[in-house]
Amino acid sequence: MKKSNFFWIGYSDLMTSMFFVMLVLFIVTVGFLLNKMSENISIIDENTELIDSLKVTQTGLIQEIERANKLLNMEALFSPLNESNTFEYLPECRKYVMKELTGVEIFEPGETVIRNEELKQKALSAGRQLEQFLAGLMEDEQSISYLLVIEGNMANTWDRQYSSDNAYGYRTSYQRALALYELWQQNGIDFRRYNVEVMLCGSGFSGLCRADDEENNKRFSIQIIPKVSR
Repeated sequence: MKKSNFFWIGYSDLMTSMFFVMLVLFIVTVGFLLNKMSENISIIDENTELIDSLKVTQTGLIQEIERANKLLNMEALFSPLNESNTFEYLPECRKYVMKELTGVEIFEPGETVIRNEELKQKALSAGRQLEQFLAGLMEDEQSISYLLVIEGNMANTWDRQYSSDNAYGYRTSYQRALALYELWQQNGIDFRRYNVEVMLCGSGFSGLCRADDEENNKRFSIQIIPKVSR
């Protein structure tokens, strides 16, 4: 056989070997790229979830800031009631008392019925002003609801006959708060129309912010507690 034939056979074998080497490298490269692509897709998915999570967190923070700003503006919203001649604000316990019904014999001793028409009219005037104020709050900010606490208070006797936790005091002061609320309802005063939930209670001969002059504990107290909706 001629030497030239050996050359071409060797050359052919070399080319075949190189082809298989290139084929193997190609397969390895494609596999490597596919694996990297899979890893990148996984990273992208994880980052997408992180981004979505951050967006949710950002939205939540913005909502919390908005709610905080609304609460900070409560003082301005409550200014009409603070400047009222009907109610007096007690800042140390954050509640209002009705001026014209403070220290007045609204009820006969031991009774739970408002004693005369003049006192009823004073109570109705206070209730209508309170309703008007709550209506204004709803008009200014509908995303905030309120808890209205109507509290009955009682004066102890001059010799402090009753203990601060006397059951008769709690029961009677609650019934008097109920009598006031029923008077308002019977005359068309409905606070629940204005994003308001109503709670009645009686503190009897106890409670925060009691007056030093025991006679001035014959009164009704009002608390208006804002509740920001989520």
